[in-house]
Amino acid sequence: MGSATALSSTEPRIAWHHTLRWRLTLSFLVLLAVLLAAAGTVEYSLLRGAVISSRGQAMTSTYQDARAALVRLERLRAADHRPRLTAAALAKALADQIALARLGALVVGPDLQVLASAAPGTAPSPAVVAGRSTPLASRSDLQAAADFSTRIAPSLISSGGKTYLVMVFPVTTRSGRDLGAVEVAESATPLLGELSTASLVIELGSLAVLLIALGTGLWITSRSLRPLGRLTEAAAALGRGDLARRSGLTPKGDEVGVLAQVFDEMAESVERTVRLREEAERQMRQFIADASHELRTPLTSIKGYLEVLQRGAVADPETAAKALATMSQEAERMRRLVADLLTLARADASRELELRSVDLADFLEEFLDGRDVELSRALQPGLAVLADPDALFTICLNLQTNAERHGGGAAIEWSTVSAPDEAGIRCLDRGPGIAPDDLPHVFERFYRSGGSRSRQEGGSGLGLAIVKALADRMGGRVTVDSQVGQGAQFTVWLRRARATAWSPHTG
Repeated sequence: MGSATALSSTEPRIAWHHTLRWRLTLSFLVLLAVLLAAAGTVEYSLLRGAVISSRGQAMTSTYQDARAALVRLERLRAADHRPRLTAAALAKALADQIALARLGALVVGPDLQVLASAAPGTAPSPAVVAGRSTPLASRSDLQAAADFSTRIAPSLISSGGKTYLVMVFPVTTRSGRDLGAVEVAESATPLLGELSTASLVIELGSLAVLLIALGTGLWITSRSLRPLGRLTEAAAALGRGDLARRSGLTPKGDEVGVLAQVFDEMAESVERTVRLREEAERQMRQFIADASHELRTPLTSIKGYLEVLQRGAVADPETAAKALATMSQEAERMRRLVADLLTLARADASRELELRSVDLADFLEEFLDGRDVELSRALQPGLAVLADPDALFTICLNLQTNAERHGGGAAIEWSTVSAPDEAGIRCLDRGPGIAPDDLPHVFERFYRSGGSRSRQEGGSGLGLAIVKALADRMGGRVTVDSQVGQGAQFTVWLRRARATAWSPHTG
């Protein structure tokens, strides 16, 4: 618990602005802000153009009304046979008529000389007051209107610290007299105020949209990335040694679902690998301990007899002979143990076996011939398996030795067996059998049952482990059937061979 707590307290923490949640949300906000800025700019430009165009239409209508009034004035004077008004008088009448509509006016002649000007008055003052004497529009715009009868579109012009909306119209009388051009202007302060208010509304609206998008984005990303948080917690727990920890996420078809499935599969593989490694280490420690114990016994015996001989037992031929005989037995026992250990080491080292087709009947006949124990054979000819002859010989030798040691002198029965895809050899002894509690452990290394399979009988506890290891290496399996008092039956199953079988006569 202490180590887990220490590990958890040192887990890396991510600054909030570096988290994937905030990075995704802020990236989305930046993109949205750019789009809103572009849309706001276009919207403001369109609104500005629409407002200026609307005021331009109003100015055009005012100018047309003033010109129509000037035409009526000329018609009335002509009907009364009065002399025509001078250009200056006509200009003054036009400017005053435009000023009555709350607009400023300035009339210039063809030579761009100012003929008249007027400005709207206030409530307690006359409706028309003296206007400007200097045009706001450029000379080029005034010249174009005067010479080519071109109407100049409305535009914003700054002068004297103020901004005006200005249009220029060509001026001709009823009789076709060319008076030049008239400049119509009004203060742009109200218009700019409207545009400023519209711009503020657009900016506040964009800000509101960004705030809403921020909250919504954080909620959506938090919800979407929550499985990643669970995966992180599961990975941290796995790293702390909780091998049974899984993501607990329902498999989905998206990237996170695939990641969760891969993580769970990886966690299962890690747990299985660690368990197998722990079990292998446990078995190795047990194996080393058992091997050390097995080797210590004969070495202790040999050392003891050597001390007896050193103390003068050599002078007694009978005692010396007994000591030497016992030492020879213990040395032989040690030799067999070392040979068995080497056999197991070769099997564990995954040394490649030379598998070939072997005729089981011929092989067993060769193996059993010449043995001086009572044997019974039931061999079926024509059964071929894939096996390494040397490994198969070692298997048979260990089964025979095991049966001789525990069979109580009764006949040992050898036979061949077959199945659709397998064939094998079977060795049956008529000894005391194996207790049910011992039966699952008979193939474990250095295992001896509490009864008949004792060290005093000379066994190392490795013979059956060698049988299983070699059978596994050849792609086969080994089984055991036994009841107390009725002997033990071992069967080694191997894969059937299709080709011509090996026999002692073919090499």
